[in-house]
Amino acid sequence: MSQFKYLVIYLSLLVALVLMILPLPDWVQIYRPNWIALTLIYWSMALPKHVGLWFAFITGIILDTSLGTLLGQHTLALVIIIFINQNFYQRIRVLSLAQQAIYILVLLLIDQVVVAWVEGILGRPTPLLAFFGAPFIGMLIWPWVFVVLRDIRRKALVR
Repeated sequence: MSQFKYLVIYLSLLVALVLMILPLPDWVQIYRPNWIALTLIYWSMALPKHVGLWFAFITGIILDTSLGTLLGQHTLALVIIIFINQNFYQRIRVLSLAQQAIYILVLLLIDQVVVAWVEGILGRPTPLLAFFGAPFIGMLIWPWVFVVLRDIRRKALVR
């Protein structure tokens, strides 16, 4: 049983990956939150010894290949935000969910800056609404993501 204890982390990231590649209409696409980043932020806050930079790196490579983007684009962004999260997770865990949501907004904006920077280098500028839409939606859904993943973690007895 103990060898399958952390399977819940992989399954939650698989669900997040499916939510990231699920086809949506173009007008909704720019509001899609970064489900992978939200899930990784939660797990790196809850289990910082198990979910760290290497975990973010491998997840980013999988995300880049799944989305068909430049290899390393999302990887760099995920590694940066998980690095920041691992330095501040003890301070953030004690905050209310509303205060955590503001912190999540900052992390998701950093993620967007890195992705938009790479897209700009490639000659594909990001529309302004797409730049702020997804992080804002991610901030709004953070309390639900946190509560759902926390309940799953507790029921699976992952510590």
